[in-house]
Amino acid sequence: MDLGTTIIGGVSVAICAMPFVLTNRSKKKKVKQLLISLKNLAKEHNSEITQHDIFKYYAIGIDASKNSVSFILKTEEEEQSYFINLSTIKKCEIVKVGSSGAHSDKDIDKLDLKLSPVDKNKPDIMLEFYNAEVSYQLSDELQSIEKWNKTINNLLHSK
Repeated sequence: MDLGTTIIGGVSVAICAMPFVLTNRSKKKKVKQLLISLKNLAKEHNSEITQHDIFKYYAIGIDASKNSVSFILKTEEEEQSYFINLSTIKKCEIVKVGSSGAHSDKDIDKLDLKLSPVDKNKPDIMLEFYNAEVSYQLSDELQSIEKWNKTINNLLHSK
């Protein structure tokens, strides 16, 4: 009787743990694919990633020696990739859009890193770190965007 209970208990634990194991494995696979895509994007432009962050929907990395930023946004609908040479960028700033308007700290709907080119005829480059329509809950994106804003601005001011 004890052997039967042990077997049933073991099988029950395995069945309950299975979704967590599969979810974790899937998440690791997505992160790995994003990192490979980010490194390939940099490699296409004769650059390499020296520092990076990867989240559920985006990956960002820099090559400090070449003064460049690589960014990939991957949602279920589309994939966008950006390679930015920072020598063409004048400034970098965070844009928060909330339900009560731009620059709102309450109910953030969108979080972008805005890169303004030196050439005023070229449009601003908006790197999307968070969009409430894609991801329902803001996690560490705010800390990440602040970190990258500071990192990019340090590179811009060092040139």
